[in-house]
Amino acid sequence: MTENNSFIENENKLFTPITINKLTIKNRIFKAPTLECMAAKDGSPIEQLTNFYSRIAKGGSGLIITGLSYVSKNGQAYIAQNGIQSDHLIAKWKNFTDEIHKAGGKIVMQISHGGRQIDERLLVNKKAKAPSSFPNLMHLYKAEKQEEAEIKEIIKDFADAAKRVKKAGFDGVQIHASGGYLLASFLSAVTNRRKDHWGGDKKRRFYLFEEIYKSVRQSVGDDFPVMAKVHLGDFMFLGRPFPNNYQAALRMQEIGVDALEFAIGTFENSTITFAKGDMPIEVVDDHISRFKKLYWKAVSLFYKPFSKVKKPYFLYAGSELKKRGVHIPLLLSGGIRKYSTAENILSSGMAELIGMARPLIRNPGIPNQWMKKDPKESSCVSCNKCTYDMGINANPLKCRYRKL
Repeated sequence: MTENNSFIENENKLFTPITINKLTIKNRIFKAPTLECMAAKDGSPIEQLTNFYSRIAKGGSGLIITGLSYVSKNGQAYIAQNGIQSDHLIAKWKNFTDEIHKAGGKIVMQISHGGRQIDERLLVNKKAKAPSSFPNLMHLYKAEKQEEAEIKEIIKDFADAAKRVKKAGFDGVQIHASGGYLLASFLSAVTNRRKDHWGGDKKRRFYLFEEIYKSVRQSVGDDFPVMAKVHLGDFMFLGRPFPNNYQAALRMQEIGVDALEFAIGTFENSTITFAKGDMPIEVVDDHISRFKKLYWKAVSLFYKPFSKVKKPYFLYAGSELKKRGVHIPLLLSGGIRKYSTAENILSSGMAELIGMARPLIRNPGIPNQWMKKDPKESSCVSCNKCTYDMGINANPLKCRYRKL
């Protein structure tokens, strides 16, 4: 793939509209979902979140996907995380989507359950839940196996949440089944050790997602875009997922998912988050113990050799999905910084939409800049301070790299 920074003459796929279900998107750039930590205690959006996404919309991104929003209070993974767990939130989120639409944006809410990856400050008098009793090797606690009744309740929680998403004026919903959170942990043979209806082989490990998708589709109707972010594997090494989970993506396509995004890895596998740049342990505040900081520092030394990836790090996996027959719109993100890279990915047929997260946090106006044939790449240096200060310290998402 050409990595020059020049504008590609006679190529304009990046600014060609695309339709997903009944949703027409003006270009092929999407703001990839990231936790924002800009919600009130009840999960409703604060003004800071509205302003953040209004800037992204005005900057020209064709589509915005929010960070993970919990479908039930038990599924909240982070402090100050978005929530869509109650009907009283519909009006507050409707005010939010109205503002994003005024700014020219199309916005999808990502709905999620934290599973075995929940901030320990949220686990007072309760335990994190997972398909099987399994340790969290980042926060150093053990999740508890979910009972049948709890699984049935989660299916209902996702369906109810999706209905609220539609009523709140969002342009679509994305079911979050990656990143090591609950639905990803059901898809994984590592974290799902069950031998019942919900685990034991690939077909049964997929069954929870399938039931959730069917319930969500029934709650929002056939004409509302239902997307998914699929877990392709627990570990990524030298640009290749291991073990692979491509069949889950193909099955999602088969049952009717409108578009697919994907990711690889869990909390314990930081290769993805820090494929570009370091793990900035120094920004972690004092609510984390000295022992845990030292532990994380040791983990960061292990991952350091794999943290200097030059090219977009999901290219191989995206190519494999296409080879295996994924034909619905594929949303590809991960380390994309240059116009030429984005255009070449689209031209090669490897994906239908190009996602960026940190670059748009740093420079929200990049899509408009590229549309004006200015190919300058993002000034994001992947210092990753935004990731740690937000996810660990629960501070609002913003670029922490001061040099402009």
